[in-house]
Amino acid sequence: MMKKRPLLFLFSIFLLPMLANAQDGQTAADNSLLPEINPQDIEIRSEFKARFPGLRRQPILGFNPKPRVFQIDPNRMPFIETPEDAVADISITELGRPEPPYRSMLEIPDRLNAYIRGGFGSYLTPEINGYGLYELNDKSLVSGNLNMLASDGHLSSQESGFRYLDLSGRYTTKLQDGLKLNIDIGALSDFNYLFDLEDNFQQNSIGETSDKSYTGLSGQITLQKMKNTLNGWSISAGGNIFSSTLDAGNSGLSGDLDEQIVNGSVSYFWPGKRIYETFKITGSMEASNYTSSFYDDQNWLDAQGFLTYERLLNFTTRIKVKGGVEYISDADSESFYIVPEVEVKHNLNTRLFITGTAFARPELQTLQEHHQYNRFLNMESQLQHSYNIGASGEVNFQLFEGNRLFGGVTYTHTRDYAYYTREEIQPANIPGFYNVNYGNANIFDLYFGASQQLVPEKFWADVKVYARRPSLKSGGDIPYEEKLGLSGAISYKPVKELTINGWTEYIGSRQSPETNSELDPFLILNAGAEFQINETFGVYAKLLNIMGQEYEIWNGYQERPFQIFGGLTVKF
Repeated sequence: MMKKRPLLFLFSIFLLPMLANAQDGQTAADNSLLPEINPQDIEIRSEFKARFPGLRRQPILGFNPKPRVFQIDPNRMPFIETPEDAVADISITELGRPEPPYRSMLEIPDRLNAYIRGGFGSYLTPEINGYGLYELNDKSLVSGNLNMLASDGHLSSQESGFRYLDLSGRYTTKLQDGLKLNIDIGALSDFNYLFDLEDNFQQNSIGETSDKSYTGLSGQITLQKMKNTLNGWSISAGGNIFSSTLDAGNSGLSGDLDEQIVNGSVSYFWPGKRIYETFKITGSMEASNYTSSFYDDQNWLDAQGFLTYERLLNFTTRIKVKGGVEYISDADSESFYIVPEVEVKHNLNTRLFITGTAFARPELQTLQEHHQYNRFLNMESQLQHSYNIGASGEVNFQLFEGNRLFGGVTYTHTRDYAYYTREEIQPANIPGFYNVNYGNANIFDLYFGASQQLVPEKFWADVKVYARRPSLKSGGDIPYEEKLGLSGAISYKPVKELTINGWTEYIGSRQSPETNSELDPFLILNAGAEFQINETFGVYAKLLNIMGQEYEIWNGYQERPFQIFGGLTVKF
């Protein structure tokens, strides 16, 4: 046994250095950053695995997470519950009604049954404007209008009072089978002091201011049936009576005139075979008998028949073509006319559209229209018809909603155009009353304007400027027709109850052949305000001719100066 120990000792001496060397190799491999790859993983198992024994993550003190296990327990039990158990923990409360979606709808404004505006102005000038409506039942209603303006006069050198009174009424009822009946009536009673002719005669003095009065009565019955907006017919018949009296003292110009008119019309319209296509056929007749203290009975007749075609093309162009024949006879002549008219409206885009019109048509003004336009007419004027040929064009541009800019041009050639000149009273050769004359004329119009509503129901304004060239073929300008003019209006509503407005008119110089001169241009500025106290009562005030312009519309008579008005409004 003892002899074998030295041999074991020698074996240990040789083995220890080899173990130490192997441990140093393992430590060096663990400290290396190179990957460790086993070739057998690639050659035999076809797998590539790399270890990095030299990388060691230092543990965080106090943190020892459990490794994640991404697997499902095969013995788990699914969560199963009944519908009652699912809502068992939900509290039950009363639910409110949800908010409805916002809808913008047009509302029918409350209808006024009556509106009366009455006041008083300087120079003892009362005014009344009224409107009334009453529903008799669910099918019938009546309505009426009243307009009255009068004055004691504004001139100190002569009488200058006047009165304008107009009444109108309508009865409307729905009959069986979709028929609708309208009955319209109207009446007027006007009075005007005219020129002071007292100084016009050196030997035969009239001794008073001349005056003229008008009375009139009209009526119209219309029966119509509308199957829809594109198909229906209408028949109407009516008449008008007008009379006037001129009192000019012993000048020999005093007299009376009377005019009676009867009229009737029938029309039928229907849709075409194409979409947005309509037809309309119309026939009408108007006849009159009129007489004066200066001539015997006179008659005129206007009969016409038309066919109108209208169509919308590609939702951008609207075409309207009207053609027919018309027969007119008066005290001077009678003629048949071919009456064409074409209107084309084209939308270039949503903001810009243009309109063009060409026409040729006869026209005849009644005695009532002449005398109400020029209250200084004599009792000797007779009627003639005119024939108009012309064309017009207009451009409209909408910059934004509530805004409109427009401009256009019109040219008209008129045969036997009616214009007014002042006659001379014999034997003194002094200016007297006006007479109607007829002559060929050319009229060129150019106009521009704008309509603005910058703040809806708060601020809005309108303005129009025009330039004209009214000339007679015989030479010179048409008497008493301006070459330049302007009209405008503006309204502002700072609060719901208060409305402030202003309006103006400018008329340029006009030719006055009797004086071989021109009437001066004039600018009239007006302003007003209205305050609504409650739903029924309100007050208003207005100022007319604020600048106190002295102007004449017809040569020889100065119109009203500055006036102040105030009054009350009632509506219910």
